[in-house]
Amino acid sequence: MGVVLGGGGARGFAHLGVLRELQRLHIPIRCIAGTSAGALIGGMYANGMNLDQMAADFKNANWDQMLSGRLPRSDIPYDKKRDDYKNYLDVTFGLQGGQLRVPRSAINSQEIEMFIRKLTRDRQLDSFDQLPIPFRAVATDLANGEAVVFDKGPLAEALRASMAVPGLFDLVETNGRLLVDGGLARNLPIQDARQCAQHLIVVDVGTPPLSKDEINSLFDVVAQTSNLMVSRNVREQMALMQPGDVLIRPDLNGYSAGAFGDNQAIMARGTAAALAQAKALSRFSVSPERYAAWRERLQLPPYPVVDAVEVQQGSRFVNAESIAKTIAGLRGGQPVDEVREKLRDVFATGDYDQLGYVLDASSGRNVMTIMPLEKSVGPNTLHFGLSLNSSTPGDSNFSFLAAHQRNWLNAAGGSWRNEMVIGKDKLFKTELYQPWSYDSPLFAAVSLSYHQQPLSFYDGSHIKYAEISNDVTSVNADIGGVLGRYGEFRVGLFDSRVESYLSQGQFSYLSDTVTHNYAGVRGKLVIDQFDNPRWPRSGYFMNTVLTSSLPALGSYNASRDYDAIVEGVKTFGDITFRLTGKARGIVSRKQDDYRLESLGGFLNLTGYQAGELLGEKVALSRLMVYWRASSLPSVLGSGLYAGMSAEVGRVWGNPFSGSNTGWIPAGSVFLAADTILGPFFLGMGNAKNGKPSAYLYLGADY
Repeated sequence: MGVVLGGGGARGFAHLGVLRELQRLHIPIRCIAGTSAGALIGGMYANGMNLDQMAADFKNANWDQMLSGRLPRSDIPYDKKRDDYKNYLDVTFGLQGGQLRVPRSAINSQEIEMFIRKLTRDRQLDSFDQLPIPFRAVATDLANGEAVVFDKGPLAEALRASMAVPGLFDLVETNGRLLVDGGLARNLPIQDARQCAQHLIVVDVGTPPLSKDEINSLFDVVAQTSNLMVSRNVREQMALMQPGDVLIRPDLNGYSAGAFGDNQAIMARGTAAALAQAKALSRFSVSPERYAAWRERLQLPPYPVVDAVEVQQGSRFVNAESIAKTIAGLRGGQPVDEVREKLRDVFATGDYDQLGYVLDASSGRNVMTIMPLEKSVGPNTLHFGLSLNSSTPGDSNFSFLAAHQRNWLNAAGGSWRNEMVIGKDKLFKTELYQPWSYDSPLFAAVSLSYHQQPLSFYDGSHIKYAEISNDVTSVNADIGGVLGRYGEFRVGLFDSRVESYLSQGQFSYLSDTVTHNYAGVRGKLVIDQFDNPRWPRSGYFMNTVLTSSLPALGSYNASRDYDAIVEGVKTFGDITFRLTGKARGIVSRKQDDYRLESLGGFLNLTGYQAGELLGEKVALSRLMVYWRASSLPSVLGSGLYAGMSAEVGRVWGNPFSGSNTGWIPAGSVFLAADTILGPFFLGMGNAKNGKPSAYLYLGADY
């Protein structure tokens, strides 16, 4: 008796429930043919994996992490995540030959492929007939649309190719072919199973086409187009069914192809569907003794041992020695999963789309050949983004963000970084960043920047009546070190010119342009272990900058500046608590120095206008509590949130009134979403002596 397992994304977890029921009924399986999710589960079972172990692996897998296409953020070197708090779109563009390039897929498949390799124990055979259960996996040739049937080779490659949803996951290139999800050609591979079995059990978990009334949006139209393509080839395969075959269609209403987190519930639906067909299935049952003898064949192979590692050459811009250095410490005879962890460290550098490998055992030794695939959008990368801050009553501010980075300027890994912000706060910055060597944590950096910073003045009714603009041109020269994945420190010299002038309204303290020069030394320390920069659920963060202006170096005064933020996050069940402390200030400031600190705005003393409270020193403590209410379609973002904040802040040394504030309590409630454009808030709140306000906020820096 043969088994056919169709494709359907996360709905394919129902296959495992069906297989459990076949096991309970003592039904031996002669062969399995699978497509996409059916290939994944069928291939693992055919390789001898226990169904309970399979279910546990699926339950414990971090699907959100794998389907994000990224490693856990806490494992990524700091230099590759330093810009995460700038509200760039979650897409990296490339620039090659004067043309804009986009990634080949929305989700990087490295983690998914390593997960599959781990589950299949890197099994590689001259024929899949040699597996405990003979097996076939179906993929689609992207060039001509034909079905490609895997019957030999690396099992993990067959499974990955069969489930490579076009545009979502990266395609698989093998034997001169570009392969994608087999559902496009043969989502229910009945003809392939028929070659080895007279009777078949066919499990269809595909998404049925939408009705006319269900097609209401662009996304519905795209989904329906795919559904129609798949349903056509499913009908063709269904025509091959014969009397005596059993068709199982689990009731998966309410579960989409992307509901990977619901794997246990979907498995239960598969079990229920098979139970409903128990009478038809029982005629394939055999005696307990005969079934036990068949089950003896289902033995999962051990992890292979890697005797030697080689790296395929041919890099375009990355120093190939960077991989060789990482694997140089590997000893012969290491299990393959330990070698994969080393590859994970290399992948975390962000220079590669994929770090695939092949295992060759033909010489009696397992030789791993690593095949690095550099980023298709490198070495010139571009990011774009938006930010928005609007309050009622109050101002509305909109900014456009852009960044360019040229990686691997030299063999040591130097880079040229450029940043631009156009809006109320204008910024233009360029930096040359040079590590001492490609494997050294030490670096030097030189930067030039222009930053236009507005300073707003409000009356007792919270109405803005004037604005001063500080135009700051700075040169910085730093040396420092990267603290692995934790952060970095810098020390260096700076020289800046600040031009202050009235840009709006009337202000008696400043009637003409005032220009001052500042120069001195600066130190910076960043520690970043948030798991998610936008909506962290665990981890901690610290950013501290200390600056001392020295007249001996040409500074206008001898002021000292400090800017510190410390945060910690903890989640209990579905509720996350985020505690933040901020302190900024200028010590020994002169009267005509218009560099001032401020508080006010959403989540920074909600109820006051942005930057309304001015002084030489400010401090803020904030507790945010938020709950992830539901998920969003992946094309829109990741989740919807509801939350609240409790804030308390204080300002010292208002230079115009000479007063200090007391500790001001404030708070807010909000609805929010983690969208592809960034964190989006709709909130309202108030503060002592403030004004009830509503807010619309888009951006990650709050």
